[in-house]
Amino acid sequence: MENIDCASTSPSGRYWGSNRLHRPLSIFWCPPPPEWIKINVDGALLTNNGAGIGLTARDRHGTLVLAAGSGIMHWDPGQVELEALLSLRRFLTPAMLEAKGIIIEGDCKNVIDFCRRTLQRSTWSTPTIMEQELAFLAELNNVMVRHIPREANRLADYCAKYGMYNTFVWTDRMVAPPEFLEILQADLDGMPNV
Repeated sequence: MENIDCASTSPSGRYWGSNRLHRPLSIFWCPPPPEWIKINVDGALLTNNGAGIGLTARDRHGTLVLAAGSGIMHWDPGQVELEALLSLRRFLTPAMLEAKGIIIEGDCKNVIDFCRRTLQRSTWSTPTIMEQELAFLAELNNVMVRHIPREANRLADYCAKYGMYNTFVWTDRMVAPPEFLEILQADLDGMPNV
C-alpha cells in the first residue's frame, strides 16, 4: 500500500509545518490548505445506462460546504465521470468563488488528465467543445486537479449513487442521510489535526 505525505501533496507544504503525516493513500481524505476548498467528484453507472453524478466540497477542517448529486442516462463510464466534474458549474457557491484556491479530485484518471491538460492549454489554440465546457474553471482561483484512488473518494461516490435516484443539494449536515454522515465522520476521524 502506497503512503501519502500530506505536506508534499498539498499546494504548499508550509501549511503543514513539521507535522508530516504518513498514511495509507487508499483510505485517506486529505484536507486542503487554509482558505482553500477541496471538491471531490464521482460518477456511478448501472447496467441499464442509468447513472448518477455526485460532488462534495469541504474546507480544511472537513466541514461540508456542499454535497450534490443527480441522475443522468449514459452508457459510458468516462462520460459519466466527466459529467460529474462539469456539474460543478451548477453548484458554485460564494465560498468556492472567494477561496484562495480549489482542489478538484476524482478517481477517473482519464477525466482528471483531460481536465489538467485543458487547464494548461495554450490560449492561442482553438478550444474543443469539451474544453469550452470546462472554461468555467477559469472563474476560480488557483485550480488544481488531482487523481485520487477510489477509496479516498468515498463521499463523492456515495453522492453519485444516491443521486441516481434522488436529485439533491445539501449545504447542511442536518439534512443528509445517516450513511452520508458516517462516511463524512470516517473521513474526519482519519484527518490530521490542522
